[in-house]
Amino acid sequence: MSKLPVTAKTNQRDELMNQIDNLALLVDAYKEIASSTIGHVLDLGHIPHVFPMSPEQQVVGIVRTARLESTNASKLRQVLMSCQPNEVLLIDARQDLQRACWGEQRSVAAIHCGLAGVVVLGAITDRQALLKLKLPIFAHAVSCLTTRNEGESLVELNADIYINGCTVQSGDLLIADADGVFVLKLDVAHAYLEQFQLIEREEKNKKDNFFLHERIDEYYF
Repeated sequence: MSKLPVTAKTNQRDELMNQIDNLALLVDAYKEIASSTIGHVLDLGHIPHVFPMSPEQQVVGIVRTARLESTNASKLRQVLMSCQPNEVLLIDARQDLQRACWGEQRSVAAIHCGLAGVVVLGAITDRQALLKLKLPIFAHAVSCLTTRNEGESLVELNADIYINGCTVQSGDLLIADADGVFVLKLDVAHAYLEQFQLIEREEKNKKDNFFLHERIDEYYF
C-alpha cells in the first residue's frame, strides 16, 4: 500500500484545521444574529413550536441528530458519549410526544460532555431542575410521563430528520433563542450571513436614533 508523502499529509492537516477554524468563525458570527432576523428573510429551516425553558436561553452550534423510536431511551447515553464539545444535540422524539425523553440527569451528562445545548422535538421533564442548570434546553413540551428502561432501546444516531419541509442533518448550523429555532445548511448560512448582519445593524441604528430623542425609561422597565 502506497503512503501519502509528508507534504500531502501536511496539506490535508492544514486544510482540516482551516475548515475547523472557519466553522468556529461561522458559529461565533451567528451568535450575534437573532432567530427573528433570519425569519425576516427565510422560511426554510424554521423548526416550529420549539421554545427554551427560559427566555434568556439561547444557543448556536453545529447539529448532531438522533432519532428515538422506543419507550426505552437508554441508548441516548451512547449518543452523548459520541458528541463533540460545543455541538447541539437535536433529538427527534415525535414518535411519542407525551413521553419525556430528557431530564436533569441527561442534562448533567450533556454538560459533562461539553454540549452547547439540546433541542428535543418532543417533551422534557424535571423543568425546575433544568432551569437551574447551565445548559440551554429547547423542547415542544413538558411532561411528567417519561421514558422507561423497558424493552429494546431504539436510537438512531446521525439520522436525517424531516420537519416543516426540510431535512435536518448532523453538521447543519442551529440558531435558537426565545423566539424559536432555525437550522441552516452551512452553504445557506454563509450565503446569508452578510444580509443578516446588515439587518441587525439597521435595527440597532433605528432604535439608537429613536432614543436620541426619547427617554428610554419611558418605554422599558
